[in-house]
Amino acid sequence: MASYSKFIVHIEDKDNQKFLLIAHDRPDGDTIASALAMRQLLESQGKKVTVVCLQEVPEVFKFLLGWQKVKTDFLLGDFETIILLDTGDLRRTGYYDRLLQAKSQGVPIVNIDHHPKNDIWKLAKINIVDEKVSSTCEIIYDIYQKLGEKIDSATATILLTGIYTDTGGFQHSNTAPRTLEVASKLLSSGAQLKQISQKISNYRSLAMLKLWGIVLDRIEHRSELGLVYSIITQSDIKKIGAKEDDLAGVVNLISTIPGEQAALLLYELPDGKVKGSLRTESDKIDVAKIAGLFGGGGHKKASGFVIDGKLKKTDVGWKVV
Repeated sequence: MASYSKFIVHIEDKDNQKFLLIAHDRPDGDTIASALAMRQLLESQGKKVTVVCLQEVPEVFKFLLGWQKVKTDFLLGDFETIILLDTGDLRRTGYYDRLLQAKSQGVPIVNIDHHPKNDIWKLAKINIVDEKVSSTCEIIYDIYQKLGEKIDSATATILLTGIYTDTGGFQHSNTAPRTLEVASKLLSSGAQLKQISQKISNYRSLAMLKLWGIVLDRIEHRSELGLVYSIITQSDIKKIGAKEDDLAGVVNLISTIPGEQAALLLYELPDGKVKGSLRTESDKIDVAKIAGLFGGGGHKKASGFVIDGKLKKTDVGWKVV
């Protein structure tokens, strides 16, 4: 489901000038990077572009060109086209009602994504969805190529950041030969891999280390399930002055425990909900199916869900109430 030609015709149409790009809530590297790279592309075509995300750009991605211009809100009437990036679930945008309103008003919606579970195609006018690629940034790279648009060093760094984060630094199973081919071409265009790895893999604030320490101290093991899990409360986050962003990467760490089949991190959100992040290194387990039981989704080896409730400690362990 990849309508590259329709999208190219759409953006080359002189009647389409004002574009809104939406990154999903609780943003990761791929959604931020794909939005920033798409903005660069559209602005090179002479378009007026605004990027929004429900939350602020995480600190770890503030080395990317243009992050300061990302907004958290918008007026629907200001735009002629809306592009959703790296979002398989409409509610994950954080602007569900306004997007339904946009659809009812006839505002064209473009869906660019790589998640296997993607329901946005139902309301999108144009869909470029390819679950076989490593990341949405890999799709954005293809759009650059099809338009014949030059990728400069800053844009190459943005695109490589999205690929790097969604492949776990090229360690996950979604790192295909073509992924490395695209990464190589981005490096040839000036992408700063050393800067990316230093900012993404080696970025550890004091608050982050303290928060990770709590996660590691609370690890529990369910041998009958081959599962390791841990929890973080809002009280933990506030006590050490941390942010939700500081949890990024810790579930990947606990998923590396030898002999375990899957890892789960449950943490409280500020709005009375609990976020679950699932990871596995096993080819026999599909954590996206597990996340789907709770209304979530994602990829086979990395998925998540959000449920109502809060975490409470009991005599037999933690539970969601």
